[in-house]
Amino acid sequence: MKRQTQGALALSLVLLIGVMVLGEIPDLSGSWLMLQVYPQIAVLPLAGEVSQASYVVQRVDIEQDEGTLTMRDSYCFTHVDSGTPMVRTEIPAAFMASLRPLPRTATIKEQDGELLFIQEPYIEIRGTTLENPETDELPTSPDDPRVFDQDEDGNPGMTVSARILGIIAGETYVVQRVRYELRATWVTPDRVEGTIAWSDEQNILDVSNPLLAAGASSTPDPDPTKHVFIMIRALDEWNCEWLQEQWRELFGVE
Repeated sequence: MKRQTQGALALSLVLLIGVMVLGEIPDLSGSWLMLQVYPQIAVLPLAGEVSQASYVVQRVDIEQDEGTLTMRDSYCFTHVDSGTPMVRTEIPAAFMASLRPLPRTATIKEQDGELLFIQEPYIEIRGTTLENPETDELPTSPDDPRVFDQDEDGNPGMTVSARILGIIAGETYVVQRVRYELRATWVTPDRVEGTIAWSDEQNILDVSNPLLAAGASSTPDPDPTKHVFIMIRALDEWNCEWLQEQWRELFGVE
């Protein structure tokens, strides 16, 4: 009987320790790098339907209060894989530098034996001011008083560069609304991996080349497993210039 009691006590201690370890919230405070992958099915001028993806790299400074995270972003760059050599889209450095999103909040909690990282839906409005960011229609004209030159290049809204067939080139001036939420089940003190649920809206206000006026239409890729994000702890020397060359290897992207 004594051996049985001792065995039961030992088992209880093991279970208690397991619960304590499982319930621990890792410390994510500090500086991180984040990669967000936005795959789309797009219909492009002259190229037709293609699978493309935007890869957004940013620095994230995290402050943590128990299971609540405050995340402050500083964008580095966006690389656009247009899915065809016929079309090339570039997001200028001035575009990225002008993005100054408000802090966003995420939580970490244990649920059903898993450690979850959850960021509720977050909205960014670009190139315009909206009284009701979630519901107001985006401007369609550069003369709309809500439009402003956010990237400070002398053109309305935000400037995106495009080239088609290597001969049709120019700029489109746009306003955007981006929504996204994050959810991860792989959470360690040095790495977080998960999925993104997102949507975006864009209106072209004007173009520098009339052949670009038609723009492109796109929808998120229907495969949810392609919509991912990765966060890794950052070293001080990993600046945006270095990341431009090393981001694929750093995040393991082919």
